[in-house]
Amino acid sequence: MSFSDIVAVSGLLLTLTTFMFNLAWPKLNTALALDERQPGVQARKRSRAQLISVLLSCALPMTCAFGALFYVNLPAAVRVMRTSTLDLWDFDVDRTLYVLVVVALLVFAVFNLVLTIRLIGKWRRLN
Repeated sequence: MSFSDIVAVSGLLLTLTTFMFNLAWPKLNTALALDERQPGVQARKRSRAQLISVLLSCALPMTCAFGALFYVNLPAAVRVMRTSTLDLWDFDVDRTLYVLVVVALLVFAVFNLVLTIRLIGKWRRLN
């Protein structure tokens, strides 16, 4: 398997996980917008159930997916950065794109981790 094939597969996986994130975003956004100061035990209980549902069905799987993709691709990206030289006019496009895909995976993993932590915090405040 050539390096350009690895770049293509990594880009495809990033595209698929980003598409999954876009599908999950409305649920995540709704859960994050829930009011923490709801009157009544039943309303708070429904909100907690909604939060845990979104956490387990959207936030945690997306965090794990982006984190796993980043972790799997990190060694090769480090190897590329260690063996490459910085040249503004004569650079290898495949290697540069691969490193950028890995950086994008890191950004999405961190963003999803922050969302997950915020959902957990909101769930704890509703208790």
